[in-house]
Amino acid sequence: MMLETELFAIEPDITGISCAGRFTLGTRLSETEAMINQLIADGVRKMVLDLTHVEFLDSAGLGVIMHTFGTLEQMGGQLRVAGPSQQVRRLLHITHTEPILAVDPDLVSSVRKLQGDGAS
Repeated sequence: MMLETELFAIEPDITGISCAGRFTLGTRLSETEAMINQLIADGVRKMVLDLTHVEFLDSAGLGVIMHTFGTLEQMGGQLRVAGPSQQVRRLLHITHTEPILAVDPDLVSSVRKLQGDGAS
């Protein structure tokens, strides 16, 4: 399944991006990255990337996530990753990015942590 993304506002200051399919190198990933970059340029500082329905993540997809994390962190913002599958968590573990990223078991947990400005 090709990557599909849906943008939604959780609160006025929290933006969610729900992804489904394969978060892999290609046009759809480039479009998603451009959308994320535009959101940050427009002032979004709290973002949840919901990966609940992502089937597969490759190094290009991981690069987009890490770039987004770094950019938001430099601007005083936060990125939380919600609901990664076992396969996605395994990749995060193998690449040693799991301890760097704020990963939550589900979207609700991510939102709650952003609402409370929780860093964990």
